[in-house]
Amino acid sequence: MNNLRVFFAGGLTSYRALFNWLNPWAFLSILVAYPVFQTMYFVYLGRAADTANDTFFLVGNAFVAAAVAGMFGMGQSIGGERRYQTLPTLLASPASRLALFLGRALPAIVNGFVVAALSYTLAALMIHLHIAAGRLAGIAVALLASCFACAGLGLCIGSLAFRTRSISLFADTLSGVFLIVTGANVPLARLPDGLQVLANYIPLTHGIRAARALAAGGTLHDALGAVGKEALIGAVYFTIGVAMLRYFERSARRAGSLDRF
Repeated sequence: MNNLRVFFAGGLTSYRALFNWLNPWAFLSILVAYPVFQTMYFVYLGRAADTANDTFFLVGNAFVAAAVAGMFGMGQSIGGERRYQTLPTLLASPASRLALFLGRALPAIVNGFVVAALSYTLAALMIHLHIAAGRLAGIAVALLASCFACAGLGLCIGSLAFRTRSISLFADTLSGVFLIVTGANVPLARLPDGLQVLANYIPLTHGIRAARALAAGGTLHDALGAVGKEALIGAVYFTIGVAMLRYFERSARRAGSLDRF
């Protein structure tokens, strides 16, 4: 019971402190306006280049918006502890490390889902694009799997806070990679062979593929394979992230670097 309280209460408190979420304008400007304009940019670029239809870019960029929210939210919830020098106090508590850090994942997943849904809805209204309501439930399942996978990758990024002053460089780099390598804005078939192989092992790729198939009229049953792969990738990244946290914490304790920033 205590671990559940740490999981939910700790995660919610960390989320409220992240990026000053008590101020709604920070949320609107960073995680709503920015991804909507990014989506519009690629939609009109795609029209000019005649590379794909509007749905292709709408779905791809909505998922990228979820990735940014999930990775930054998860990563900064750990990196912020060190920045504000509360990490040693947090680690000195007798609470379960698993509950402490995985509790940060749930708000990141929910946040990513909400951001993607808002971006998708607002951009669709702006370009007058309609997707049948019956297909949205399946797309939501694919999006949830991608949010889970991105939070797992965010946990890996967050663990680097034990070794570096800022994790933003890693998250920013991966955000740029996701714009292309996952197939969000460039068809995977047009990428070099090496990048196509890499795309199969990073979040978003399979979720975007499933969502596009559903938006085109496919059934959730047909897309379950891709959704399952996305969830599996998330589970792998979460496992790696927990292992990295344990390793870096022990290493930092031995080096006496927990208090240094």
